[in-house]
Amino acid sequence: MVGSIAVGLPFAPNNPNLTFIFFIALTLLVVLGLRFSFYAYRNRRESELVAEHRLWDYLALVGLLAVGFAVLGLVEILTTYVLPFKSALLLAHVFLLAVTMRMLYRSVVPAAADGGTSRERTLARAAVLGVAVVFVGFALVGRRPALLAVLSGSALAFAVAGFSFGRRGAAETRVQGTVVDTLLRHLLPVLLFASLVPAVEIAVLAGLDRVIVLHIQVVFVIMTATTLMTATIKLRQNLASL
Repeated sequence: MVGSIAVGLPFAPNNPNLTFIFFIALTLLVVLGLRFSFYAYRNRRESELVAEHRLWDYLALVGLLAVGFAVLGLVEILTTYVLPFKSALLLAHVFLLAVTMRMLYRSVVPAAADGGTSRERTLARAAVLGVAVVFVGFALVGRRPALLAVLSGSALAFAVAGFSFGRRGAAETRVQGTVVDTLLRHLLPVLLFASLVPAVEIAVLAGLDRVIVLHIQVVFVIMTATTLMTATIKLRQNLASL
Protein backbone atom coordinates (compact mmCIF):
# COMPACT_ATOMS: atom_id res chain seq x y z
CA MET A 1 0.00 0.00 0.00
CA VAL A 2 2.86 2.32 0.80
CA GLY A 3 4.34 1.85 -2.66
CA SER A 4 1.08 2.47 -4.54
CA ILE A 5 -0.16 5.71 -2.99
CA ALA A 6 1.34 8.78 -1.40
CA VAL A 7 1.30 8.30 2.35
CA GLY A 8 2.08 11.85 3.38
CA LEU A 9 0.77 15.33 2.96
CA PRO A 10 -1.31 16.84 1.84
CA PHE A 11 -4.43 15.58 0.22
CA ALA A 12 -6.50 12.71 1.50
CA PRO A 13 -8.36 10.82 -1.22
CA ASN A 14 -12.16 10.84 -0.84
CA ASN A 15 -11.93 13.13 2.18
CA PRO A 16 -12.80 16.68 1.04
CA ASN A 17 -13.17 17.99 4.60
CA LEU A 18 -9.63 16.99 5.54
CA THR A 19 -8.32 18.32 2.23
CA PHE A 20 -9.98 21.68 2.93
CA ILE A 21 -8.46 21.80 6.42
CA PHE A 22 -5.04 21.14 4.90
CA PHE A 23 -5.64 23.93 2.42
CA ILE A 24 -6.33 26.39 5.24
CA ALA A 25 -3.40 25.13 7.34
CA LEU A 26 -0.90 25.31 4.48
CA THR A 27 -2.12 28.74 3.38
CA LEU A 28 -1.66 29.94 6.95
CA LEU A 29 1.85 28.47 6.99
CA VAL A 30 2.73 30.30 3.77
CA VAL A 31 1.62 33.67 5.14
CA LEU A 32 3.23 33.29 8.56
CA GLY A 33 6.41 31.76 7.15
CA LEU A 34 6.83 34.75 4.84
CA ARG A 35 6.28 37.18 7.72
CA PHE A 36 8.81 35.31 9.84
CA SER A 37 11.42 35.46 7.06
CA PHE A 38 10.69 39.13 6.44
CA TYR A 39 11.30 40.13 10.05
CA ALA A 40 14.41 37.94 10.26
CA TYR A 41 15.72 39.77 7.19
CA ARG A 42 14.83 43.15 8.69
CA ASN A 43 16.65 42.23 11.91
CA ARG A 44 19.71 41.32 9.87
CA ARG A 45 19.69 44.65 8.06
CA GLU A 46 19.28 46.67 11.23
CA SER A 47 21.73 44.67 13.35
CA GLU A 48 25.11 46.36 13.75
CA LEU A 49 26.78 43.16 14.95
CA VAL A 50 28.25 41.24 12.01
CA ALA A 51 28.42 38.13 14.19
CA GLU A 52 24.61 38.05 14.29
CA HIS A 53 24.14 38.14 10.53
CA ARG A 54 24.47 34.38 10.05
CA LEU A 55 21.85 33.80 12.75
CA TRP A 56 19.34 36.05 10.99
CA ASP A 57 20.20 34.44 7.64
CA TYR A 58 19.43 31.02 9.07
CA LEU A 59 16.15 32.22 10.55
CA ALA A 60 15.12 33.79 7.25
CA LEU A 61 15.85 30.48 5.51
CA VAL A 62 13.89 28.60 8.21
CA GLY A 63 10.81 30.61 7.28
CA LEU A 64 11.35 30.17 3.54
CA LEU A 65 11.70 26.39 3.86
CA ALA A 66 8.38 26.25 5.69
CA VAL A 67 6.88 28.35 2.90
CA GLY A 68 8.33 26.01 0.26
CA PHE A 69 6.84 22.98 1.97
CA ALA A 70 3.44 24.67 2.23
CA VAL A 71 3.46 25.92 -1.37
CA LEU A 72 4.24 22.45 -2.72
CA GLY A 73 1.46 21.07 -0.54
CA LEU A 74 -0.98 23.60 -2.00
CA VAL A 75 0.15 22.64 -5.51
CA GLU A 76 -0.72 19.03 -4.70
CA ILE A 77 -4.15 20.04 -3.43
CA LEU A 78 -4.97 22.28 -6.38
CA THR A 79 -3.50 20.14 -9.17
CA THR A 80 -2.91 16.51 -10.06
CA TYR A 81 0.81 16.70 -9.30
CA VAL A 82 2.30 14.57 -6.53
CA LEU A 83 5.42 16.14 -4.99
CA PRO A 84 6.67 13.78 -2.27
CA PHE A 85 10.02 15.58 -1.94
CA LYS A 86 8.22 18.46 -0.22
CA SER A 87 8.71 16.55 3.03
CA ALA A 88 12.46 17.02 2.61
CA LEU A 89 11.92 20.80 2.73
CA LEU A 90 10.18 20.48 6.08
CA LEU A 91 12.96 18.19 7.29
CA ALA A 92 15.50 20.84 6.24
CA HIS A 93 13.37 23.40 8.11
CA VAL A 94 13.65 21.29 11.28
CA PHE A 95 17.38 20.76 10.73
CA LEU A 96 18.05 24.50 10.41
CA LEU A 97 16.03 25.17 13.54
CA ALA A 98 18.24 22.68 15.39
CA VAL A 99 21.33 24.37 13.95
CA THR A 100 19.97 27.73 15.13
CA MET A 101 19.51 26.32 18.62
CA ARG A 102 23.11 25.14 18.57
CA MET A 103 24.27 28.56 17.36
CA LEU A 104 22.37 30.35 20.12
CA TYR A 105 23.73 27.95 22.73
CA ARG A 106 27.28 28.36 21.45
CA SER A 107 26.93 32.14 21.68
CA VAL A 108 26.76 31.57 25.43
CA VAL A 109 28.82 28.40 25.90
CA PRO A 110 31.75 28.15 23.43
CA ALA A 111 32.49 24.70 22.02
CA ALA A 112 35.91 24.74 23.68
CA ALA A 113 34.19 24.83 27.06
CA ASP A 114 32.66 21.37 26.73
CA GLY A 115 34.78 19.80 23.99
CA GLY A 116 31.89 19.27 21.61
CA THR A 117 33.40 20.66 18.40
CA SER A 118 34.45 17.50 16.51
CA ARG A 119 31.41 15.48 17.62
CA GLU A 120 29.02 18.22 16.56
CA ARG A 121 30.67 18.53 13.16
CA THR A 122 30.34 14.80 12.58
CA LEU A 123 26.67 14.85 13.57
CA ALA A 124 26.04 17.90 11.37
CA ARG A 125 27.50 16.12 8.33
CA ALA A 126 25.35 13.08 9.04
CA ALA A 127 22.28 15.31 9.36
CA VAL A 128 22.97 17.02 6.02
CA LEU A 129 23.40 13.60 4.43
CA GLY A 130 20.05 12.48 5.88
CA VAL A 131 18.25 15.49 4.42
CA ALA A 132 19.91 14.93 1.05
CA VAL A 133 18.96 11.24 1.02
CA VAL A 134 15.32 12.07 1.76
CA PHE A 135 15.17 14.77 -0.92
CA VAL A 136 16.85 12.76 -3.67
CA GLY A 137 15.14 9.51 -2.71
CA PHE A 138 11.64 11.00 -2.64
CA ALA A 139 12.27 12.84 -5.90
CA LEU A 140 13.50 9.72 -7.71
CA VAL A 141 11.49 6.83 -6.29
CA GLY A 142 8.74 8.45 -4.21
CA ARG A 143 7.72 7.37 -0.74
CA ARG A 144 9.21 4.03 0.17
CA PRO A 145 9.27 2.42 3.62
CA ALA A 146 13.03 2.87 4.03
CA LEU A 147 12.87 6.54 3.08
CA LEU A 148 9.92 7.14 5.40
CA ALA A 149 11.93 5.59 8.21
CA VAL A 150 14.88 7.90 7.43
CA LEU A 151 12.52 10.90 7.29
CA SER A 152 10.88 10.14 10.63
CA GLY A 153 14.09 9.14 12.38
CA SER A 154 15.94 12.21 11.15
CA ALA A 155 13.14 14.55 12.24
CA LEU A 156 13.13 13.06 15.73
CA ALA A 157 16.93 13.20 15.97
CA PHE A 158 16.98 16.87 14.91
CA ALA A 159 14.27 17.68 17.44
CA VAL A 160 16.14 15.95 20.28
CA ALA A 161 19.40 17.70 19.38
CA GLY A 162 17.72 21.09 19.05
CA PHE A 163 15.89 20.69 22.34
CA SER A 164 19.09 19.66 24.06
CA PHE A 165 20.86 22.84 22.97
CA GLY A 166 17.78 24.98 23.52
CA ARG A 167 17.05 23.83 27.05
CA ARG A 168 20.69 24.03 28.12
CA GLY A 169 20.98 27.50 26.62
CA ALA A 170 17.79 28.77 28.28
CA ALA A 171 19.03 27.42 31.62
CA GLU A 172 22.17 29.56 31.52
CA THR A 173 21.82 32.37 34.07
CA ARG A 174 23.64 34.89 31.90
CA VAL A 175 21.05 34.70 29.07
CA GLN A 176 17.98 35.33 31.23
CA GLY A 177 15.98 38.19 29.76
CA THR A 178 18.26 38.61 26.72
CA VAL A 179 17.50 38.25 23.01
CA VAL A 180 19.12 34.81 23.08
CA ASP A 181 16.76 33.72 25.85
CA THR A 182 13.73 35.07 23.95
CA LEU A 183 14.69 33.33 20.72
CA LEU A 184 15.40 30.02 22.42
CA ARG A 185 12.08 29.96 24.25
CA HIS A 186 10.01 30.92 21.22
CA LEU A 187 11.77 28.76 18.65
CA LEU A 188 11.57 25.59 20.74
CA PRO A 189 7.78 25.16 20.14
CA VAL A 190 8.31 25.73 16.40
CA LEU A 191 10.95 23.01 16.40
CA LEU A 192 8.69 20.63 18.32
CA PHE A 193 5.59 20.90 16.14
CA ALA A 194 7.48 21.11 12.83
CA SER A 195 9.43 17.95 13.66
CA LEU A 196 6.27 16.03 14.54
CA VAL A 197 4.78 16.51 11.06
CA PRO A 198 7.33 14.22 9.35
CA ALA A 199 7.95 12.15 12.48
CA VAL A 200 4.42 10.71 12.57
CA GLU A 201 4.93 9.28 9.06
CA ILE A 202 6.46 6.27 10.81
CA ALA A 203 2.98 5.40 12.07
CA VAL A 204 1.97 4.48 8.51
CA LEU A 205 4.69 1.84 8.45
CA ALA A 206 3.39 0.56 11.78
CA GLY A 207 0.01 -0.05 10.17
CA LEU A 208 -1.97 2.99 11.30
CA ASP A 209 -4.58 4.14 8.81
CA ARG A 210 -3.29 6.90 6.54
CA VAL A 211 -6.28 9.17 7.11
CA ILE A 212 -5.72 9.05 10.88
CA VAL A 213 -2.08 10.04 10.35
CA LEU A 214 -3.19 12.92 8.12
CA HIS A 215 -5.57 14.17 10.82
CA ILE A 216 -2.67 14.18 13.27
CA GLN A 217 -0.34 15.90 10.80
CA VAL A 218 -2.72 18.73 9.99
CA VAL A 219 -2.92 19.61 13.68
CA PHE A 220 0.88 19.82 13.84
CA VAL A 221 0.98 21.94 10.67
CA ILE A 222 -1.47 24.39 12.25
CA MET A 223 0.55 24.45 15.48
CA THR A 224 3.76 25.05 13.51
CA ALA A 225 2.15 28.06 11.84
CA THR A 226 0.82 29.33 15.18
CA THR A 227 4.18 29.09 16.93
CA LEU A 228 5.85 30.78 13.95
CA MET A 229 3.41 33.66 14.44
CA THR A 230 4.41 33.97 18.11
CA ALA A 231 8.11 33.87 17.19
CA THR A 232 7.50 36.52 14.52
CA ILE A 233 6.04 38.85 17.15
CA LYS A 234 9.27 38.50 19.12
CA LEU A 235 11.35 39.22 16.01
CA ARG A 236 9.28 42.32 15.39
CA GLN A 237 9.75 43.47 18.99
CA ASN A 238 13.49 42.90 18.72
CA LEU A 239 13.55 44.94 15.51
CA ALA A 240 11.82 47.83 17.26
CA SER A 241 14.52 47.83 19.95
CA LEU A 242 17.44 48.04 17.49
